[in-house]
Amino acid sequence: MDLKSLIATGLTKPQAEAYALLIELGEVKPAIAATRLKITRTNAYKVLDKLVELGLASKGEEGKTLAYSATNPIALASLTAQFRAEATAREEAVSHVMQDLLEKYQSHSDKPAISVVTGRKAVATAYRKQINLNEDIRFIHTDSDLPMMGFDTMHDLRMAPGSRGNKRQAIMSIDKGPINYGAHQRGNLEVTVAKKQDYDAPVEWSVTESSLLIVLYATEPHAILIVDKVVAGAFLQIWNLLKALLEQQPHHQSLKAA
Repeated sequence: MDLKSLIATGLTKPQAEAYALLIELGEVKPAIAATRLKITRTNAYKVLDKLVELGLASKGEEGKTLAYSATNPIALASLTAQFRAEATAREEAVSHVMQDLLEKYQSHSDKPAISVVTGRKAVATAYRKQINLNEDIRFIHTDSDLPMMGFDTMHDLRMAPGSRGNKRQAIMSIDKGPINYGAHQRGNLEVTVAKKQDYDAPVEWSVTESSLLIVLYATEPHAILIVDKVVAGAFLQIWNLLKALLEQQPHHQSLKAA
């Protein structure tokens, strides 16, 4: 049995190993589980009882000895749905308190929080951390995002701020129209257009009131997230200046009218 896949469902490694053992043997006593899993008998009781709590095992008595049996694996689907709901609830809770926490923290600290990550999953998490600040987002878009991150991932990340009621403004390099402003409006997105040759770097810049996210799409994606109102405010001024200049350009005006 693939333990990595079981762990990916939300089980800990000991829980996955114990559940796999129950599936293999049908019924297991704690002493046997302790031997097979190479843990103490006390820990064997704990992990087996946790599986019972999760609905993945049942407990009965054989004489004076307890024995544990696996329940139908379909219970695992219900469990993963529960984990997903709990994760969503935690994410929403973080979003609700984040602004208050940041304001209180920054009132007595001028040290920026900086994180540097590599890899698709870690970069997607960096995007979500910025989204969870629950602030309007302005970004300079790069076409290198989809080939590296995939359409589904980027679609979820792009739509998430709008679903929270936050606005998005983007500077995008586009050569030809028409631009689907209706679709952008539904996603709480306002677009300012630059010429394709004016920005073709594989780097996205994303700024909110209190954060700056820089994503480099090289052989693998890398991200730097800076949570600091001074840094974010400085870049926001640069972004607004750039947006104002681009909106005066004939290229933006012609595509906006298309």
